[in-house]
Amino acid sequence: MEPDRLRVLRVRAVMSQEQLADRSGVARDTISKLETGQRRAYPSTIRKLALGLDVKPQMLMGGVEYLDEGPVEGAGDAPEKADPDRKIGF
Repeated sequence: MEPDRLRVLRVRAVMSQEQLADRSGVARDTISKLETGQRRAYPSTIRKLALGLDVKPQMLMGGVEYLDEGPVEGAGDAPEKADPDRKIGF
């Protein structure tokens, strides 16, 4: 997990380390060490933090986040109506 990514996602969610600890069940001290790169995260910790931040675990691993702007030309005969607020991470 990229240390800066956790901090960016936490700050974007307008949460303190303590609030994220309460929501995720991960100790605040552990979150601090993960954010500073002093500790590596177990997969179970990544899943808990993702749930607390309301993101996919891939986002903590440096996944790409973008808004789905609609169907790609030539991708099908009947384009679906795009939801502009839909976020995709992988």
